[in-house]
Formats: sequence, structure tokens, C-alpha cells
Amino acid sequence: MWNDRESYKPKITIVTALFDGRCTGIPHSVGIYNEEWVDRLYRGISRNYNDTFEFICLVDKNYKFKEDIKDVRFKRSVDQYGWMSLMEMYRPDLCTGKRFTVGLDTIITGPLDDIFEYEAKIAVCSDPILPKTICNAVTICDDEFCEEFWNSWINDEYNKIQNNKLAFGGRQVPSEMVLLRNLYGDSPRIDSIFKSRILSYKIHIQQNPERIKDSSIIYFHGQPKPHQVLGAQWVQENWI
Repeated sequence: MWNDRESYKPKITIVTALFDGRCTGIPHSVGIYNEEWVDRLYRGISRNYNDTFEFICLVDKNYKFKEDIKDVRFKRSVDQYGWMSLMEMYRPDLCTGKRFTVGLDTIITGPLDDIFEYEAKIAVCSDPILPKTICNAVTICDDEFCEEFWNSWINDEYNKIQNNKLAFGGRQVPSEMVLLRNLYGDSPRIDSIFKSRILSYKIHIQQNPERIKDSSIIYFHGQPKPHQVLGAQWVQENWI
């Protein structure tokens, strides 16, 4: 029997980004990421989510993916905009419906169904180093948020770049995370709602690897990155 057309629509869209990075001034992206990182993230989600999803990767050039990944070009030069290019994860034209943004330096370690069911205009994470503020390790958002956030950016790019900078490497670097903090810093925090499920490798796992057993999402920031901890059994089991 034919299913209703609604059943073929993805319940959620995963959005990530892959770019070269050598001219961006973002050292953590230089010479590290490639297509395999995107494929591994896709497979991690596929293994741990039991419903329909679409997977979009923003790209700066042509890449070849093994998995069912939709590549979409950045509208702006990543070399020019640096971190601010990641504003494009919230472009309204990318998709409709619930959206989950995630970096490539993320390992999926457990069930996602309940996390992906969470409804919010925008939900973020607590910064693992500065827990009173937020970070965008992963976010969940809806169409209303994407329209609002994107329009606030494209209608005032110059001022947004000047007034939303992160101290990095002894200089001030424009950052989409800082813009998110300044505009939506009081948003729900999904890592608190799903306690012990969304964790930082550096802060939560490196010294307490037993916390992996209850986790679903482990994100890396700074150093090390997943490829630098391949000796850990949990990495070998989940980052494949």
C-alpha cells in the first residue's frame, strides 16, 4: 500500500559545513576536515536516529560524498567571512521545518530520537568552559528563528561583524557564536534538558571517559580533535 506523501518528508534536517580553511584564519579547520568526516557524521546519525532526516553540508567547492548528503554552496566567501560564514547554517532557503546544526568535530554515541523531538524556536548549549553563557556546539531551531536570525544578519552585516567578536589567538575575530550569544543568550539549553547526553570531550570526557555510556553527542572544540584520539575504544566504535 502506498504511504501518505507526508511520511516521506524528513522529520529533521541536519546542517553542517565543510570548507578548506587555509585562508580563513580559523586554524582548527586547516588541513583536518575532508569528505570522510561528513560521511562519518552522517553514519553516526543514521545509526542512532530511527526516523527520516535530510543531511545538508554547506561547501566551498565540489566534494564527493559516499552517503546521501546534499551539498549546498556557501553564498559568501569563507575566506572573507571566516567564522561568520557559519551564519549560513541558518539560511532560510536551505530547508524548512526543524533544523539541527552540528560541527564536523562531533561524534554521535547514542540515541537521538528524544533529542530530535524537542521543539524550540532556538535551543543551544551551555558553554562548557563558561557555563553562564551559551555556545553553538549543536543547536535545534525552527523556520521562525532562521528567518529572524538570518534577516538580522543580512540587513546589518557590517555592524554585526564589528560588534560580535571573539578573543582568539591574541586578536578579535568576528564570530557567529558571539552574535547568537548577544541576541539569544537566554534560549533553552538542550544539554541541560537532556542532562549528561550532550557533552564536551575536553571538559567532560577526557578526564571522565565513563560518561560516554550515557551520552548521545560528544563535541570537540579546540584541541584535540577526533582523529587525534583514535586509540580510544569508544571512538573506534562510534566514529566509523
